[in-house]
Amino acid sequence: MTKQPILLVFAAVLATGACKGKKADTTVKNTEPDAAKIDGKLCDESGKRVVTFDLNKDGKPDVWRLYDGNTQTCKQVDFDRDGRKDWLEAYDGSGQPVYQKADFDYDGKFDMLSVLDPATGNPTETERDTDFDGKFDVREVYGAGATLTSVRRDRNGDQKPDLWEQYTDGNLVAVTYDDDFDGKVDRREDSPGGALAPNPPPAPAPAPAP
Repeated sequence: MTKQPILLVFAAVLATGACKGKKADTTVKNTEPDAAKIDGKLCDESGKRVVTFDLNKDGKPDVWRLYDGNTQTCKQVDFDRDGRKDWLEAYDGSGQPVYQKADFDYDGKFDMLSVLDPATGNPTETERDTDFDGKFDVREVYGAGATLTSVRRDRNGDQKPDLWEQYTDGNLVAVTYDDDFDGKVDRREDSPGGALAPNPPPAPAPAPAP
């Protein structure tokens, strides 16, 4: 299977307006992403009943379903048939998806974590490792109807956001920057007309359920 890079592209030119000096009361604070607060035990095989499937009939499993009693807690898929799981989806007690993970470059490390609203199946926030260095550097936050509301980016790899994108109705309206990476906003760019929000790459579709 061909490895697909993650492309996050701006779709419009921003009108620039630099802030003169920093103001503590307008500083965007660095905060740890809530997306890290997931129940990892749902996809832990320990204590679970594991049912495997070999969809391509090569003698090796490529789909795993995990059950706690009769309740499915997780589905895992190996798309490139290398023995490593490239995609997983966790479920709550009612069988609704609550988060997904994906390994886009098939290196054995997950590059995306998406927290889902069990009521709708839509993402509430998604974290991405866009440079495949093993650390998340982009966090997307979504509102009702999976509409993008904000994006936080870590440009220097210190796992703290230093670029913030703001969206209204899915349109990019402003970007603020921490250029010296001290945790405070240095400048702001506005897009008065609003720019179309970039569409994040979707997680790979799950393999057909046997």
